[in-house]
Amino acid sequence: MKKASLHSLVTTLLTLALATIVRADRIELADGSVINGKLLSAEGGKLKVETAFAGTIEIVQAEVKTFSTDEAVNVSLAGGSAALGKVAATEAGIKVASAHGEISAATTGVDAVWRQGEDSPETKKHKAEIEAKTRKWAYEASVAIAGRTGATEKFGAAFGFKATLASAQDKLIFALAADRAKDNGVTTADRQFGGVDYSSFYSPDNGWYVRSSLEKDKIKNLDLRSSSGFGFGRKLIKNKQQDLEFRLGAGYRYDSYTNGTTFDSPGLDIGFLNTYNFANAKLTDAVGYTPAFKDFTNYRIRHESAFELPIAASLWKLKLGIANEYFSVPPPGTERLDTTYFTSLILNWK
Repeated sequence: MKKASLHSLVTTLLTLALATIVRADRIELADGSVINGKLLSAEGGKLKVETAFAGTIEIVQAEVKTFSTDEAVNVSLAGGSAALGKVAATEAGIKVASAHGEISAATTGVDAVWRQGEDSPETKKHKAEIEAKTRKWAYEASVAIAGRTGATEKFGAAFGFKATLASAQDKLIFALAADRAKDNGVTTADRQFGGVDYSSFYSPDNGWYVRSSLEKDKIKNLDLRSSSGFGFGRKLIKNKQQDLEFRLGAGYRYDSYTNGTTFDSPGLDIGFLNTYNFANAKLTDAVGYTPAFKDFTNYRIRHESAFELPIAASLWKLKLGIANEYFSVPPPGTERLDTTYFTSLILNWK
């Protein structure tokens, strides 16, 4: 009984193995070699095949002499016709046996192949275009807290929030930030900031933008600063790894200080925005230069660089950065250059 059971088991396994081999799709190359596996798709001049020995591989279609499938697949030809059926290899290329008859074609005349129940390349392209044009919200909330108690008393906290509505053609950003710190009872930071930025691209490289912000900083004796700008933007670099944008436009600045003095003037609005994506991190840089028309020696330069590193799945990030602000004519009682180093924990969601 045991020998009979073992013989039956071995026979069943061999039958299944042979059935797997028989049922495999077959791709014959121009050099005579043959690849057995599952033909997943053919598009863009490449065949994607799932194999038992090398996983999923891609084969240049120009190197394929012919191929056959064990199951019915969708086949689209360069002439525009399409059929659903099993593919058989022929000397001249392939033959598709569909419910409406047979279609023969050279292998080079095959425009696309896709499995039943899956989208055609044309449908996938159409869905991708719709997806790219669809605006989606993304949110970020950041916090940084530091303190000390004992011989000295120190406390500092920084909070931020950013909401982004973006598509492939445009982007709208709302940003809020607040900083407050005390050192032995003396306030060393007290700043509030709010801004909005909208950019729209009418071609892959060219577009326009408009921005506006309000700021208050008691340490700098700044009662209110209003800064606005609008103009044109151009993508100097645009790929999956890097996005570098140059902006040139006109702006308006209004500064009001606690001692009663004010400054207001239209001016230029010049900036660079850069994002560089690493395998598991992101580097962002922003530089702005705004000279006043009333007095070109009165200008402001703003720079910020930050490195973002994910620390838990895709929800949490650690942000390390530096921000520099330079005023050629500084507010009363303050330095020309103000440098801030920061570390923040960011929660981001969609």
